[in-house]
Amino acid sequence: MTEQQVRVEPAHTDRVHVEQAPRRVVTNAERLAGVVQSVGRRPADIERRRWESIGVFAFFLVAWTLFGHWLVVGKHVVGFETLDRLNRALMVWHNDPPKLSALGFDYPPLATLLVTPLTLFSDLARNLAIVPLTSAVFAAFTMVVLNTMMRRAGVLAPLRLSLLVALGANPLVALYAAGGGRQFIWLCFVVAALGALVAWYVTADIRFVMIAGLAFSVAALAGYSSLLWFVVGAVMVGAILARLGADGTEVEGTTVGFASPTVYVIALWTAFNLLLLGNPFAWITDSSDALGGASVEQFSLVGLAQWTGALVLHGAPLAIVVLPALLFVGLSRGNTLALWLAVVLAVTVLAPAGAVVLHLTDSPMVMRNALPILMVSVIGAIWLARSAGSSATLVSALVVVGLLVSIPWTFQGMKTYKYQNLESTFAAAVSTGQSQEGARTLSGQAVGIVDEQAMAAWIRDNVTRQGSILTDNAQTYAVMLFTGRPDLFFDRVDRSDGPWLEAARNPVEHVDYLLLSTDTSRDLLSQVYPVAAEGRDPALTTIYTTSRYTLVAVPAGFTPDRDVADSVDDLESAPVVAPEQGRTGDGTGDGTGTGTGTGGQDRPQDPARQRQGAATGADDGATDDVQLEVQP
Repeated sequence: MTEQQVRVEPAHTDRVHVEQAPRRVVTNAERLAGVVQSVGRRPADIERRRWESIGVFAFFLVAWTLFGHWLVVGKHVVGFETLDRLNRALMVWHNDPPKLSALGFDYPPLATLLVTPLTLFSDLARNLAIVPLTSAVFAAFTMVVLNTMMRRAGVLAPLRLSLLVALGANPLVALYAAGGGRQFIWLCFVVAALGALVAWYVTADIRFVMIAGLAFSVAALAGYSSLLWFVVGAVMVGAILARLGADGTEVEGTTVGFASPTVYVIALWTAFNLLLLGNPFAWITDSSDALGGASVEQFSLVGLAQWTGALVLHGAPLAIVVLPALLFVGLSRGNTLALWLAVVLAVTVLAPAGAVVLHLTDSPMVMRNALPILMVSVIGAIWLARSAGSSATLVSALVVVGLLVSIPWTFQGMKTYKYQNLESTFAAAVSTGQSQEGARTLSGQAVGIVDEQAMAAWIRDNVTRQGSILTDNAQTYAVMLFTGRPDLFFDRVDRSDGPWLEAARNPVEHVDYLLLSTDTSRDLLSQVYPVAAEGRDPALTTIYTTSRYTLVAVPAGFTPDRDVADSVDDLESAPVVAPEQGRTGDGTGDGTGTGTGTGGQDRPQDPARQRQGAATGADDGATDDVQLEVQP
């Protein structure tokens, strides 16, 4: 026996002694023998260039912020979904009382939480100039990640900068980087995660797997569709290690380490939904990205295939070249990462159609879904350049040319593509240089914020008492934001829907004013006081009106009629189904088909959604890198 020896005493004794074999210290080298990854040491990698990264970040941050100021402040091309999230972020600091629960559950939590620092100062938060920053910061970070990937791929500095500028000038990228949409909030972390996996494949450094896992955990709570790339990434990590001959322990340990952060945050968010909403999967079923009760166009499989092709053709034509190139390089040269990047790109292309088939979206096939396709295509193109060896410069130059050629092509597509949000309005603003206030999108939705600004200005000048304006913040959030004083309003976030409905039943005991949307099909308070919303209620004095809003005063001794009580009873006894969208916005989807309405305006939230708590390789190039995969 090797581990222990048994010695029997003479017959006169019954004792049996077990002698332990001497313990031997296992060295770290022996413990890691057979491990295909680099553990316990830092392998060779590119030199850190902190100032270059800072320069790239600063350049694109300034460029997109200035362009966004021109677009949002000057031309009034702004999405109402962005204003809704900014108002929620403002309420975190300045509501009466301030509360983190203002974030709500209908958006992924980090989509709002990550912009709350920008609303710390209310006077700054109510200024439209802050809107571009809510997206430009994350888009600039995306460019830093792509630049680092190109450095690791050996792309020359002039070509790196040219590629970044060409990508940044793409009209679809410019709209969502400068317009305040939340697409880049989650997309930047997905790109960072994919970049870390590429670095892991090149260097064999297991640290990059953990970095990718952490990036996906943040992305998951900033945009739920990030989970799609997370699942593909987890399978990719395990499959690559298995192909390299790693034993089961290494494959299991690495995959678990990669997946644990994301699994943990999703489990925690699910538990919060169960505790506070009574439904552990409310973050899926009641999300602003979910289909809900909206009526959407029905697609046949042939129709989905046609619109998928149109989406790629108009929004990300680079994918048409990159996807087959990745497949060719992967199959012909045994380049495992090229094959997996092809899988990632194919999944990204098919995701919008998949969301329609699974009934996960009420904004089917909208043009913003081309944005992640474009980003993954660029990542694939970078890897093709690295795998080209001595032809890397030529491949990089061709990618730059392709991106430059696609700029006017995509810009023209934004004018005519059927399913979109603010793309046609953006194109009109750039083409004509004129303000888009009062314009309409291709879907017929109105654009502009003058009504919100005018009502907010009157309130700031004339109302001082906290909690004196009763309103449905799901519809009047833009007015609240532009006042910079959410504490002036008695809204559905303050003390939940129960006390709010009681105030609606008998407002004279609670408030001095009612702020009503003229669209009575969406505003709950306007449904209770429809005549007042039109400015025709003789018992409620109309103080100030715009085409979208009416502010009425509640006189002393006001007694609501029976219709008011009946309307409140109806709201209390039955769940309110969110109606279809109204004004246009930048869309609220995550980029895989999930969103809110073809017009892009975020949906009015029903009470369930408003309830607040009282989400290396055989690559033929750069052979001096430490590689995970052995050359065939």
